[in-house]
Amino acid sequence: MTNTDGSAQARSEAESPHAVFVDIDGTLCDSRQRIPRSAIEALHEVRSNGHRLFACTGRSAPEVYPRFWDVGFEGLVGGAGGYARVGNRILVDERMPREHVEVLTALWEELDAFYIWQGPDQMGPSEGYLDFFVPRAGSHPEDWIEYAQSITPFIVDIGSGTFTKVTAYVPPEKASLERVTAALPAGYRAIIGSVGAAGYVPFEVVPAHLSKAVGISAVCEYVGIPRSRTVALGDSNNDVEAVQTAALGISIGNGCEALVKVADIVAPSVSEDGLAWALSAAGLTGHNHTRGSGLGDTQ
Repeated sequence: MTNTDGSAQARSEAESPHAVFVDIDGTLCDSRQRIPRSAIEALHEVRSNGHRLFACTGRSAPEVYPRFWDVGFEGLVGGAGGYARVGNRILVDERMPREHVEVLTALWEELDAFYIWQGPDQMGPSEGYLDFFVPRAGSHPEDWIEYAQSITPFIVDIGSGTFTKVTAYVPPEKASLERVTAALPAGYRAIIGSVGAAGYVPFEVVPAHLSKAVGISAVCEYVGIPRSRTVALGDSNNDVEAVQTAALGISIGNGCEALVKVADIVAPSVSEDGLAWALSAAGLTGHNHTRGSGLGDTQ
């Protein structure tokens, strides 16, 4: 290869787009559902530089607010990997069998939990779930009102719905991961979720073969971007597989030990302009972002 050929190849690689997978809670927005202005500006710059942006979240589609899409996402890895789409093209849509929904529902009732079944087009909250969760998930009672407004049109009866995953809030005195794991149907796994409420412990349950990495692979195959040009950013347990499988994995903040262990880069927290800092560190923007206080506080 001549020097000219080498220069052309380097230029081509530099101009090739990356697929960038961004978690929502704790990465894009804080516990009060606020997105730092620095994050919005940085994501717009990533898009203007020709890269492809995808939300990669434990949330299902009804839980992704329109203003989240406005930052430039063109697709979604949702339900912790049980659903993936680019534009209107659905790539993954896996639902739990009815008998497993019934077994897990009985488990949450036994543990006096509040829980919500999540799907890309159906949401099944337990009795009292929204009254429990919405005023307690943030620092102020109004922080998550938008959440209730977003999912209400999709609420169905649990007994008739089809769902991808379930999130349950278990009272702390009954919140044993070992106990929950032992009660799961074969082929399922439970992890501790990233959004707490009133001291209750959040458990997310999905089929064991699913993870955000599965959705990432499906998206990359569809858009024709190799794994060697992927970046994944997250902050919690359900981001471990995504951060580990991407060519460049970034932990937003250092609050999850398991994630920090597999991350290539550990960025500041979301409230310290961590997403903008991380996108700059990944070479996806031209700005040299430093640790800041883009939300004005850490609550």
